[in-house]
Amino acid sequence: MIAFYLSLIALGAAGAAVIRELAAKQTKQRAALRPVRIQTADRPTSHNARRG
Repeated sequence: MIAFYLSLIALGAAGAAVIRELAAKQTKQRAALRPVRIQTADRPTSHNARRG
């Protein structure tokens, strides 16, 4: 009976690990699809910079 509960715990831990891995892959894919801001050296990018 104890072995049954231990196997359930092991299955639950393995399932949680798989879900975490899938979530990490999905996060990486979303980050790859996000547009990246490119800062150029010839114009100021701070909020306090004057425009004009």
